[in-house]
Amino acid sequence: MAEISELAEEFLLNFERLLGGEDIDSDENDIELPLEAAIDRLLDCPYMFDGITGLISRKRKPRQIVFEGKIWVVKNQIEWDEKLEPFSAIVTDKRVTKQGLHIKILFGEEVAEGDILEIL
Repeated sequence: MAEISELAEEFLLNFERLLGGEDIDSDENDIELPLEAAIDRLLDCPYMFDGITGLISRKRKPRQIVFEGKIWVVKNQIEWDEKLEPFSAIVTDKRVTKQGLHIKILFGEEVAEGDILEIL
């Protein structure tokens, strides 16, 4: 595997803990920061993102975790018009087939996909 960033490495560690059935606190384990960074880097929209709240995770398949929560979205930086918007992210481990750690982000009508280890 190619060298990955510290943020990606930390996310991978927590992702593997979730796959293993551990119940981890997203606030204490910095799951929110890499998800917010992935949303910001993958989505092609003019908004700024300012934190995630109410994040929950659940194992949907043996190699897949679904994250759901709300993200603070700044749509107007001049007036700092900030609103909470729902989002979800589906992360699937496809490393066995050399396809990386695939993330699919759903935010409003926006959908974006990529390898979270590469984009972080």
